[in-house]
Amino acid sequence: MKTISNRTRFCYLIGRSLNLFAACLLLAGCAQEAALSDQSVVDLGTVQRNKTELDEWILNTFTRPYGIEVEYRWDKNVAQNGSYTYPPEAANVKSVLETIKALWLDLYMASDLGGEKFFLGKNPVKIYMYGGKNIDGNGVELLGNTEATTNEMFLYNVNDFDPKNQDKVFILMRSVHHQFAKHLMELFPYDRNKFLSISGSRYIESSKLISEIFKDETAGRKLFALSPNANKRGFFTFHSFLSAEDDFAEIISAKLTHSPKEVLKALEDARKPYLNNEEDPEVQQTYNEEARRAYKELTEKQTFVEEYFNKEIKISLNYLQTISMKRLKAYTEQK
Repeated sequence: MKTISNRTRFCYLIGRSLNLFAACLLLAGCAQEAALSDQSVVDLGTVQRNKTELDEWILNTFTRPYGIEVEYRWDKNVAQNGSYTYPPEAANVKSVLETIKALWLDLYMASDLGGEKFFLGKNPVKIYMYGGKNIDGNGVELLGNTEATTNEMFLYNVNDFDPKNQDKVFILMRSVHHQFAKHLMELFPYDRNKFLSISGSRYIESSKLISEIFKDETAGRKLFALSPNANKRGFFTFHSFLSAEDDFAEIISAKLTHSPKEVLKALEDARKPYLNNEEDPEVQQTYNEEARRAYKELTEKQTFVEEYFNKEIKISLNYLQTISMKRLKAYTEQK
């Protein structure tokens, strides 16, 4: 049996002692670090921030009562690909949120509509806010993030929002009502095939055509308002052309931001032929047929959505429209 020399034994003991000493230093350092802070500054990769007065207001106004989180700090990872959004100014965040609470949450929760418990289980989980417009690759300003789930709501144009400006409030609420309509459509599915059969051949699924129509329009409500040209093709708005889901949501959003008189005019515009060409009866006959088809499709789709709302949401869409318009008018005037 080989004998271990005193020199070898000495080196072994020294090495073992050094290892034990290093381990003790490491444990001591960990203990000291734990003593310095009971909470890590990193939580699943997110740096913890000190809560501001605005954060507390959001917590008490949206998160605690409705379970809605609001993210107004910049996060490029949730912006729609190809869009040109940028961070919102915190100074305008509260004003935008106050507006949607008054004209969306409080609207649906009115005692003669959905009641105070209406939003239980129906709210989007999170709201994201951006300073600028939601412009797609074709230069068209969209109403929401087409890549997100309906549990998320995206609010744009925060930096130039003014609650006293009717156009800016109109555009904000067009987006909110459109996105929430899509959320309801997912929570309470509709007969998509039946709805699609009404105007299925007309959807374009690209905003290229819209960009050509509105190439000189860069701001204002005209981009989102009821359009006679869209009406004559069987739609309330040009954003309705993008898909059956957009068309369905636009009927709800358009009605909740336009008066019954304006909607009636849209239907009348749909049934009027493009022109009265007495010199060419065949051309006029084509125009007449197009007008009949547009009016038929638009009225059928409106009736479809109204019946869906009555049955699934348990609210009259027409009555909701009346109250929504009164609140819109009163809100901008009081500001």
